[in-house]
Amino acid sequence: MLATSDLRSRVERTTNIATLPDVVHHLGTLMARPSPSTAAVAEQIGIDQVLTARVLRLVNSGFCGFSGPISTIHLALVLLGLDVVRTLLLTASVIDIFDEHGRSLTGLWRHSLATARASAMIAERARMPHPEELGVAGLLHDIGKLIIAECFRKEFLQVRALMAERGCLQVEAEYQVLGVTHGEMGMWLLRKWQLPAQLIYPVAYHHDFEPHRDFADRTAVVHLADIISRARGIGAVGDDRVPAIHPDAWAMLALTMDDVAFVSRQLAADMEDHTV
Repeated sequence: MLATSDLRSRVERTTNIATLPDVVHHLGTLMARPSPSTAAVAEQIGIDQVLTARVLRLVNSGFCGFSGPISTIHLALVLLGLDVVRTLLLTASVIDIFDEHGRSLTGLWRHSLATARASAMIAERARMPHPEELGVAGLLHDIGKLIIAECFRKEFLQVRALMAERGCLQVEAEYQVLGVTHGEMGMWLLRKWQLPAQLIYPVAYHHDFEPHRDFADRTAVVHLADIISRARGIGAVGDDRVPAIHPDAWAMLALTMDDVAFVSRQLAADMEDHTV
């Protein structure tokens, strides 16, 4: 088994995941200014037309919950804010990698999209601020699985074999084979991308909820959203098991089963209407 430091180093050196488009770096510099202009940011994003199109597809894919189409980056910036759009740019930059691993990670993108939409709806039901940001956390929650398939192919196949042998969750097989999970792998990448902690923690700990961690309420949202998406059978996550809801996460959100039923029904309807 590789040392954790070696695993992390390999993740951070993998250029086809960890290296971001130039527009993202330029945008980070622009947004670091005291009062960045929305028009200037929109203009900078528009330099990369392919990336712009992907961001707009994400915004209109259903996870933000907007009733009408959003046709321009400027409107997306107004509705979502600079930080969320920047994170969407980061996310859009790895869509090709999801596509590249279509055979080995069948359905993972669709599950990620469903978890994003469920996260936003749960945040709304729990009356949490910035539900769209929770949607982004849900969108990125399983990016560590992509990293394992991309950077650790031998171990990825061992994980798959162990799941088939034991009928266990993928996260359990990952820990046996690698000593870390896809949540931790995702955390390393998002820190490399310099994303804010309120996005990193839900990705890192959605399978390992602890009520006393920072941003536990946000982690609880993604934890529940992942479970609802699994239970609905939307996309694929590598295994066919539905984990139990952590009782502390459930208590923290203070939702009812009626809330869960609403989110589940609406999620199924939304995912029929929207594709990315």
